[in-house]
Amino acid sequence: MKVLIISFITLANIYIAFHDIKNRKISNNIVFIIMIIGFFSIFVKGDISYLLPPLIILFVGFILFKFNIIAAGDIKYYAAMSLMIEQQYLLLVTCIILCLGGLQAYCQYSIYKLTGNERWIERGVPYGVAISIGSLFGILASI
Repeated sequence: MKVLIISFITLANIYIAFHDIKNRKISNNIVFIIMIIGFFSIFVKGDISYLLPPLIILFVGFILFKFNIIAAGDIKYYAAMSLMIEQQYLLLVTCIILCLGGLQAYCQYSIYKLTGNERWIERGVPYGVAISIGSLFGILASI
């Protein structure tokens, strides 16, 4: 059963990453499905303390969204994924996501400087890619 769930989550993350690169948008429908799977995993663990980190992520994310630092879809996506990550790995996963996102931003800026094509910076960083990779790492570490 775990293999099936991990496979589905992996496929959903790949879809989200490519969709975010192409459209700079994360589908609420897929985030909702991931959230349902996350709630199921909390139910199986029988520990409602796993609900606190996603609430903190949503709260901090809302503030960052208000200052136009990160998109709302990215926050909802990470909050849903965090339901399936053991709490001891959340800080590490967050650091991985921030580093990968920073690397993406650096690469995009470098390509812009090399080509002069403003398209590389005007659309922002598709943080869904960093969230997908970092969160999958956290979920696999949590098994």
